[in-house]
Amino acid sequence: MTHFIKMQNKTALIVSTLLLSLALAIPGVTTAQSRAQKSIITQLLEQSLLRCYVAPAERIGPSDEVVLRVELNTNGDISNLPDLVSPATLSKSERRLLREAIIAIIDCTPIISGGGEKSIYGQFDMVINRDGMSLTNVDAYVGNADVTPTLDAFEVTELDTVLVEITEFEKMAVGEKPAPAAVPATLAIEKALALTRTERREIQRRLVLLNYNTRGVDGIFGNGSRAAIRQWQQDNELPSSGYLDLNQVVLLRAMSQDKFEVWQARPKRYTDKNGCLREPNRKIVTGRSFKCDLSAAGQSMGLSK
Repeated sequence: MTHFIKMQNKTALIVSTLLLSLALAIPGVTTAQSRAQKSIITQLLEQSLLRCYVAPAERIGPSDEVVLRVELNTNGDISNLPDLVSPATLSKSERRLLREAIIAIIDCTPIISGGGEKSIYGQFDMVINRDGMSLTNVDAYVGNADVTPTLDAFEVTELDTVLVEITEFEKMAVGEKPAPAAVPATLAIEKALALTRTERREIQRRLVLLNYNTRGVDGIFGNGSRAAIRQWQQDNELPSSGYLDLNQVVLLRAMSQDKFEVWQARPKRYTDKNGCLREPNRKIVTGRSFKCDLSAAGQSMGLSK
């Protein structure tokens, strides 16, 4: 049966390639060629990501759905943090879907074809719900950004191999092989991330924006930060260790991105010409220097601005 499917897929891909070659030579069929190429690229992207996507073990409701916008650079790797297109507010089940989708994106990129010489780049929307994972709004290409992509980048034998691998993965997904248990992050795993103090402050800020109290945003992971991380892990059904791994950092960023962007766009304090720190409403911040405290006193009495 597997051999039959393999031959059937191979035949279909050979026919598609021949039709596209003819389309390039016949005037007026550019649109058809574009659709066929887009279909094959979509198939490659979807099947590559399916190899890493594991549906949550818990029950997912019929209305639960997460849509992510993913962008791949010319190396076939994620070029920035995936954007959460919808929903605006995540339910508990949708947080599970988001978690598994982020893990799949990290584990299955870069996406390479053509014997490792070509990459798939561009953007697409990743839709995750109770029915599984699918792609929409695919605007992706093969090769380098400065060349016109063609189907020559696809090897028929390689596509055939991918299709067979996905068939085996689908068998595993229906129960032939259970998904591996999540492993708790450790201090050693977190240290391997080589987080800078600025990045640690960002993580603390994102936790605070999600209503987890880190007891300060100073770039130092003390008891408060560890407790906040553990609570966030528990709430999102992750192994609760108080330490972070790469998947968890990416998930935290995805969950907090909207609030973080609002926080970044807030009116900020500034320093005046006398070196005094002021709030956005021009009020001088006290307790930093005697000179500025005097100016603040004069400001409060209406003697200065």
